Amino acid sequence: MSERGPILQLLVSTRAGGGPQHVLTAVLGLRRRGWRFVVAGPGGGPMAGQFRAAGVDMVMLPTDRLRPLTLLRLVRLIRAQGVRLVHSHGKGAGMYGRLAARLVGVPAVHTFHGLHYERYPGPVRAGYLALERRLSAMTRTVVNVSHAQELEGLGLGLFTRDQSRVVLNGVDVARLGAAALERRDARAALGLDLGAAVVGCAARFDEVKRLDVLVRAAALSPGFTLALIGDGPEAAKLRRLAADLGVTRRLRLAGEVPEAAPLFPAFDVFASSARKEGLPLAVVEAMALGLAVVASDIPAHREVLGEPCDGLVTGTAEAFAGRLTSVLDDAGLRARLGAENRTRARSEFDARDMLAGLEGVYEDALAL
Repeated sequence: MSERGPILQLLVSTRAGGGPQHVLTAVLGLRRRGWRFVVAGPGGGPMAGQFRAAGVDMVMLPTDRLRPLTLLRLVRLIRAQGVRLVHSHGKGAGMYGRLAARLVGVPAVHTFHGLHYERYPGPVRAGYLALERRLSAMTRTVVNVSHAQELEGLGLGLFTRDQSRVVLNGVDVARLGAAALERRDARAALGLDLGAAVVGCAARFDEVKRLDVLVRAAALSPGFTLALIGDGPEAAKLRRLAADLGVTRRLRLAGEVPEAAPLFPAFDVFASSARKEGLPLAVVEAMALGLAVVASDIPAHREVLGEPCDGLVTGTAEAFAGRLTSVLDDAGLRARLGAENRTRARSEFDARDMLAGLEGVYEDALAL
């Protein structure tokens, strides 16, 4: 098969998280189908090393800051590399990528990995939404990672129905299974006692993830240890909260891990208390590994877990404490939820479907 591309994948972060992990899976999978990629984004995050280790061209570019020179550097990069299409991910990357693509005259594709604007003050929120609508006019295709996100974006006027393509986040099941550690080894890596009941989560430590709800749930239900993989602006606040609630000894903050899923076998239950998601990749990874999942009852979690689902709860600490306790105490329920999750993840969220969807977007944009 002849090489197609190159396509520039433009990231707003190289920190461990769903967006960069999604791009890595897409790049590796589509590279096997003959596509060539260049990846650009801010330095400092562990995912930059993951791209380089995989043999992907990685260029450091501060797309997470407003710097006029960044746009100029991006235009030069596109021209020097002969980039035929720019695919951006995240707010800053979406702005730089679509402006640069317009200046150079190549098509632009943008993926929303969640629509997060509610916490902005009123004028800032209005300005952000107005900017996204303007950038939409420069975008060949907007990729939505879930049907729920597409409906919200259409309601906000961020893109037209003709522009939108839903490409569900997917996981490489074979690669995930091969990388997963045995329970004993995963617990040793996280410093967890082999006999403890463990609830785990991997997420960016950001307010939207509401990890404080899980810390409060641990205080209400003393029967489990809470292991959180990740880092971010909420880390110090979570430590203080754990100390105030007296659960520091039952809280394991494991730090940022570029690919956290191989450690998930350490968990008895995976929990996600986010107030909003695009389509939560870590939840899908946990499902594919056969874990029971307890998650906040939000549109993205309903789409991933299916409805009705015994793993969905209202987003209060009390609700999480009660449901986590019942799942941990009932081995049969835990096994049933895990088996249902494994089947659903592998049938509905396989990376092969994601790759086919993205390939179709690229072929349409490039008129191949």
